[in-house]
This record gives sequence, C-alpha cells and structure tokens, in this order.
Amino acid sequence: TILIISPDELDQLRQNSKLIMQKDTQMSDFIRILLVNEIYIIQEYSKKGEIILRRFDSEADAREFVSARLQIYEKMWDGCGCKIDYYS
Repeated sequence: TILIISPDELDQLRQNSKLIMQKDTQMSDFIRILLVNEIYIIQEYSKKGEIILRRFDSEADAREFVSARLQIYEKMWDGCGCKIDYYS
C-alpha cells in the first residue's frame, strides 16, 4: 500500500528519520530510502507531483525496489515507452 502526504508532512518525516539513500531520477525528482523506528520508507514523487511513501520491512527489500524503479527510469530515457504505476 502507499500513502500520499503533504510537503509539510514530508518535512516532518525527513527531520525525524535517517536518510539511507537518495537518488535523483532526473525525471521525477528524488527517490529516497528513509529509516524511521526500524521501518524502511521509500519516498518518491508521482508525475502529478504527489509525495508517495511505501513501507518496507528490510533495507534489502527497499534497495531492490529503488533499483527496479531506477531501471525503469533508465529505460524511459532510452525511449522505450515505459511508464511507472506509482499507485501499485
């Protein structure tokens, strides 16, 4: 499941979490892995500019998700017509 938050809520989250990883997607702002109370959170932006959060139980799972996302962005640069479904 995903959670959509406001910019103010993102500021609070970032102040109360540890940044594990941050990558510039070059297309949809940054994607981040944050650690909050032993829970890994992926934060990314949708095409609509929504701030989306996803919960992961392990850093390995979170990194795997980010890696897959970045591969899709890379393919988008190549013009393959790939699209990201941010809501699944």
